Amino acid sequence: MKILLIILFFVNASTVNAKTFSVTNLANSATSEDCLDYCVDGVCFWLVCGWGCSVKTTPHINHNLPDFVVSSYNEPGENSFSEVQSLDVMKNIQGGNLTTNSKSKRANSGLKFKEASVTGNPVAYAMGQAKYLCNSKIKPYMPYYLSTLDEKMWRSGLSDMLYLSTWVPGMNEVSSNKNQTDEFLKSWGSLYPRSGFLNQKNEVKTASVIAARALEVVSDGGARIYQSSGCTSADCMKKNGKWQMISPVEENSCRAFGIESVEELKDKVDEDGQYGWTAWRNYGCCIPGPGAFIGSSITGCLN
Repeated sequence: MKILLIILFFVNASTVNAKTFSVTNLANSATSEDCLDYCVDGVCFWLVCGWGCSVKTTPHINHNLPDFVVSSYNEPGENSFSEVQSLDVMKNIQGGNLTTNSKSKRANSGLKFKEASVTGNPVAYAMGQAKYLCNSKIKPYMPYYLSTLDEKMWRSGLSDMLYLSTWVPGMNEVSSNKNQTDEFLKSWGSLYPRSGFLNQKNEVKTASVIAARALEVVSDGGARIYQSSGCTSADCMKKNGKWQMISPVEENSCRAFGIESVEELKDKVDEDGQYGWTAWRNYGCCIPGPGAFIGSSITGCLN
């Protein structure tokens, strides 16, 4: 009940125009059962002592939370997440001057550039306060990564020149294929180097890869300007992760990047190049019980 009240509070908050999304849209999307993927996967044991001692049990649960709001866009100040726009306007810098506006002669250029941001989702933090959900590790509204602050590395990718993934094709691709050769051939783009430039004609694929790169900075860091989220790449997102589009299309389901066909992506193109997603992170925890925690037994999700 508590979590429903929190989400309803956000849903009833003021809305913004269609060009942007706000916490209202994030709250609406957070009700997705497909993205939450909640299950009981074990038992937790608690020692309770009074005149004597006994062992009590509570469920061990596993689910996802929409920890990160990830945006990709063409120019500084055009972040679609309205609450972050004021943080994202930096003086004396420009985008890559490679606009994707449909009126531009460069719309079909293979080389594209986008800015990106990764922000702590306040809705995930609120959800984590509920008794039957795990606590989120993020800080609400925390700007974990702003490419406009990391402008030199985001425009050059120099800090990633020592990463093997930068030089080996197929090693770390945004693709749904597990075979390295197929992964490279059907890839939307490589995660490395983590810069804003990408050779990709498809606008939605470009935005998706750039978003994945920004989250990879938060996950694996390096010589970048970012705020650590306290998790490794494996913890933050599993194999291209669970991504839920918020803008320009507000979806009620999650998927990994790299699996949709060109035809499926046509309706998701934004003529101004502004995109936003929530990136869901997996959690496992015990529902709090009485007494002292002894341990847990994880058996797998019970259907």
